[in-house]
Amino acid sequence: MKRILALLLACLMLLPMLMACDNDQGKTPSSTTGTPGETTVGTTKDPDAPDLPSPEEIGDISGDFTILVAGNYAWNDFQSEGESGTVIDSAIYRRNQYMKDTYGVNIMNEDIVKSNSSGGTGDGYKKIYTDYMAGECNYDAAMIGTYDVATLAYNGYLHDLNDTKYIDLTKPYWDQKANQDLSINGKMYYTTGDISAGDNRVTHVVLFNKDMVDAYDLGDPYELVKEGKWTLETFGSMIKAVGGDTNNDGLLNQYDTFGLLCSRDNNLAILAGAGERICTINSYGLMELTMYSERVVNLYDKYLDIVYDQTHVFNYQYNYDTGTNVSSSVWNEYRNSMFDNDQAMFYFTMLSAIDYHRDSEVDFGILPYPKYDETQAEYGHYIAAWHAQFLCIPETPGDIDRTSFILEMLAYQGQQLLTPAYYEKTLVGQYTRDEESADMLDIIFATRVYDVGVYYNIGGYKDQLSQIFENRKSVTTIYETYRTSAEAKVQTINNFFKQNTAQ
Repeated sequence: MKRILALLLACLMLLPMLMACDNDQGKTPSSTTGTPGETTVGTTKDPDAPDLPSPEEIGDISGDFTILVAGNYAWNDFQSEGESGTVIDSAIYRRNQYMKDTYGVNIMNEDIVKSNSSGGTGDGYKKIYTDYMAGECNYDAAMIGTYDVATLAYNGYLHDLNDTKYIDLTKPYWDQKANQDLSINGKMYYTTGDISAGDNRVTHVVLFNKDMVDAYDLGDPYELVKEGKWTLETFGSMIKAVGGDTNNDGLLNQYDTFGLLCSRDNNLAILAGAGERICTINSYGLMELTMYSERVVNLYDKYLDIVYDQTHVFNYQYNYDTGTNVSSSVWNEYRNSMFDNDQAMFYFTMLSAIDYHRDSEVDFGILPYPKYDETQAEYGHYIAAWHAQFLCIPETPGDIDRTSFILEMLAYQGQQLLTPAYYEKTLVGQYTRDEESADMLDIIFATRVYDVGVYYNIGGYKDQLSQIFENRKSVTTIYETYRTSAEAKVQTINNFFKQNTAQ
């Protein structure tokens, strides 16, 4: 779907750029007219269109609509200077202008995105909590950092998205994987989808240097993916084929060559890659602790055997001499220069990192995370929790019907405008170097994993796994040490979702 949308956008760019913004409703935004879900070509109804009243039927919903944007590391997909900027800026502008021209709605926002501001009770949490306690409504909706939005959810400060008049989370412009992974006892307090491109940007992937793979005669990773044979064992054997003291100084550091470039976030991403989670929503619709099993233990045994091997793997966040963390001030210097200088064959990272390599001379491709083994049904891809944001509606005295209508339309227009603009600009159109990478992106976007055990910080497991390079603890030790507190928090959260009352 996203590739099709990208092609549509490419065609769209050839059309006159000064067409009226109130023609943005169909599959080809600048060619349609009428009410939501009406025509795209001739009189054919768009099957993806929302089931919403026409502008005449909905009545007066005009006025400001304020969205709070908060998190550690994010993009504001609701603010634009106009159509003269990037294709994404233009898409945001056109979406906002459509809402203004059609419904008289002014999309406003407050942006307080800054590093280390969303750890569970950060800036976004405090803004919504303060409004709730004061009985005020300064924000109609919000895009809040992961840990803050999760804390808001299980303390009763957010409105259930399933309990609104107009939001239909079964529509394709809402992420259906999020529906499966984030709904507890049938309640959905936050989600994501085409309303923002942020979830795409912070999806974990593998970049690879195609010339290095060829030089070491390691075959075609793309074919391995397509055949379902792109496994952790195969990945590890390829990594162990590459590594050396490039400058012959007797050391192995950022000046040498490695099979894999990695970081601490990958310790959680590999869990999702295997289709596993710290916590899973079980058949009763409740959160269940699932991080410990024979399969997970074996997964980390295999994974750590790979990444602990300093001869072939370089963790740019870890000081191998002292066994401590490296200052974040040098992370970009290490990872960007090493990949661009043919010093790393594979690179665990997020899609947003591709922006740093758009002018690189390295011929690189994009791959999914490896499966645990060939029997695994599908690939899995972690959404970086520290970096992500999720849409929510504050439980305040605002007009929930109006809010749900506007959000549903923003999500649909995001599918029509924002997602193809992001896909065209950042990925397929400008940054990818081959058609195969586009195929891989289709797989990656279809197999994302949302881990509520990470989001609700169950047992502190996310931190313990992230820091495994430093603490060198086994998965069994980590699990058993924090199991009692983890089970207690799972029970507390499940009880809230059962009762649906504020604590």
